Amino acid sequence: MGNWTREDPGLFDAGSLGTAATGLQTVETTLGEARTVTTNSQAGMTAEVWSGDAPATWTASLDTPVATIDAVTTALSAARTAIGAYSETVSGIATRAASVKQTMFESNQVINRQYADPAGGPTPEQAQHRQLQEQAAMGDLTLARSALEGLADERTLADSTLVLALTPPNASAWEAQRQALAAIGITDSGSLTPTAVAQAMAELGNQIASGDYSEADVSNLQTLYDLYGKNPQVMAQMNLAMGGENVVSLIDELGRGVVDGSIPAAAALALAQSVRGGLSVGSERWSPLTGQNFAEEMMANASTGVGGDPAAIGFLFGDPANAPIGVTTTLALADMIDQEERGNYHIWQDGSPMPGGTTLALLEEEQTGLSGLRVVDLAGRVLETLGQYPDEALEWLTDGSDDSISGEGTLGDARVDYWYGERDWSTYDEFAGPAGLWAGTQYATGGPGAATGLPTDGTSPAWNNAAVLTEKIMQQLSENDSFKGENVSSLASVSIVRALAPQVPGFVESPLFADTSQDPPTQEVSFFGISDETGIYANVPVELLADILGVAASDPSGNAALGTVLTQYQDALLGAASQLDDVSVHGTAERIAVLQGMIDGSGKGEQLGEAARHDQAVADAIDGLETVVGMIPVPGLGTVVGGVAGQVIDTAQGYAVGELIGWGGDSLEGGFGNTHDALVEDLASSEDASLDAVRLQTAQFVWQLEHDTPDGPLAGVPDPSGLDGPELQAWYDDHLDDLLETLDEQRGGSTFDSLARAYRAGAMNAQDENDSADG
Repeated sequence: MGNWTREDPGLFDAGSLGTAATGLQTVETTLGEARTVTTNSQAGMTAEVWSGDAPATWTASLDTPVATIDAVTTALSAARTAIGAYSETVSGIATRAASVKQTMFESNQVINRQYADPAGGPTPEQAQHRQLQEQAAMGDLTLARSALEGLADERTLADSTLVLALTPPNASAWEAQRQALAAIGITDSGSLTPTAVAQAMAELGNQIASGDYSEADVSNLQTLYDLYGKNPQVMAQMNLAMGGENVVSLIDELGRGVVDGSIPAAAALALAQSVRGGLSVGSERWSPLTGQNFAEEMMANASTGVGGDPAAIGFLFGDPANAPIGVTTTLALADMIDQEERGNYHIWQDGSPMPGGTTLALLEEEQTGLSGLRVVDLAGRVLETLGQYPDEALEWLTDGSDDSISGEGTLGDARVDYWYGERDWSTYDEFAGPAGLWAGTQYATGGPGAATGLPTDGTSPAWNNAAVLTEKIMQQLSENDSFKGENVSSLASVSIVRALAPQVPGFVESPLFADTSQDPPTQEVSFFGISDETGIYANVPVELLADILGVAASDPSGNAALGTVLTQYQDALLGAASQLDDVSVHGTAERIAVLQGMIDGSGKGEQLGEAARHDQAVADAIDGLETVVGMIPVPGLGTVVGGVAGQVIDTAQGYAVGELIGWGGDSLEGGFGNTHDALVEDLASSEDASLDAVRLQTAQFVWQLEHDTPDGPLAGVPDPSGLDGPELQAWYDDHLDDLLETLDEQRGGSTFDSLARAYRAGAMNAQDENDSADG
């Protein structure tokens, strides 16, 4: 802003200010061009280019950079405007200051003027005139000095206004950042390199881990994490410099510091979460060797009896959804724990007194609602994190190499037998770990849950392996004495539903074709009976499916999740039947009935309400299921003509359930699930309201598909849209013969009452644990 003085308040470098304004304008223009490209990409992402939920999710994700660009360009524009206003103001000050200084110069000339008078001096008249001139000049000089002071005040105000306009929102944190950097020996920009910062942070972290620290040390390390915690280079170097053992000790010490009062609880938890987040960022790209070495360091002094290391490691692996530790470190730890538990019967649950990791997790429980005691079970946290890496998770549980521990069978089978069939998860983990791992396997590349936007093969090795694994896991869980509803957490229940979601097509086909000759563990069926191609799904007995679904649905959150998944599949069926040629109306109706039976049989009731969404982490998991199911691929549906513009979607692209769900929502107003609930309420006086509602809904569905067939049985049947339950029942009774004739054309001899058998079969498949006990 120029080295001006109060004697020269108009001094400024107009060229530098102009250059700054031009630079800001250039950046604004560049960002504007980037925004245009981004928004054009969003607008151009039509169904002809890429359709389904995957592109919708991608398109929505572009809102974030667009919003960021808007915020930055707004700030740049404001800064440029401020600089322009400042330049104009100071330019005006400079013009007025030049005039004032000219007045001061001329006044001083008058006051200090020398006269060459004769020996007798000036005449009285001359002397009087000179005196008047000097007095006037003194007055002008006083006024000019006052004006110059006013201009200096104006310049001070202009400077302050510009500084305020250019000050970023977080400038108040600069001093804290400066102090934190100074505390680790970085006092100039020359020493501010990633390596130097990482090394210095590691030294400060090690100091705190040793127990020799102050609150200021904790505050400084937190400030440095705020600055560099998202920087992969700094975090990778910092964690490697500390070493796995000291990172674990740092977590334990922070927790113990809360107990002994040396660290405020909020500060300790915040720093521990930053350490976890930094390790997640730093370990993301570690090589297998680096990950293995770090894992070995973490476990170097781990003991389940003393020290608190297992709980500290459990805390570090305690937020897999938001801060998963890198895959190579996770795999290495999973291998080590598997070897230790199966080979040495050493259960990795922390039994040491007051472990720091548990203290921190109990504090965190107030934020997330997840049990703080979950970190006591180290194995659960590591396996749950492994589930965040679907390809590695599937490989870990289907490893075909020999099992060196038992000397029999494959390593993958041995792991499934132990972790799902034998291990008691009831105490701390409550099945969240193995359920999260299982869920991850279903979304491996090429598997039934993977949404890639590429052509899908329902008989690929990954698809087959996911089905075989699901059947084996379900068998093992049914034999695990601890797998009971009261031992399964809400998060685990939702994860079980997420694991089962891609296998639902097979579960629906089983009760419709009980006499199938296909033997477990898999069955090859078309997707809900509507696909041109087949997919391989888990083939399990009705009793086994009822056991697993019953446990998952006995928890309100699991029940809500199951309802979400099954209702979306109902709408997907409706959508497919309304958009695809050669779809069996009766077959679709049967499958919808099976799904509705599964929903009702799972014990859906009034107890859900807000209970299912009490804990934020569980609520997020349930909400996430809608996206997960919507992006599950549907192979081989053939060419479809649909959408507002009647666009043709290429066969090779395949589909996602989300597309079908959208079409289904148009087929029955509000979607099948919402309509069903409303009808059940209208038909409350009926002996079996839910079954009657299924009959009426499928009758509506049949009319929707067939009423416009020329000279067809339903050509003269009125539109049932908008009718309430009793009115719809009357419509059904009046036109039953025509509706039955339509069904007979699709599948001879069938009636709407045959849907009852499918509905009952679905209900048996998902009978709630408590319902079974009561019956």
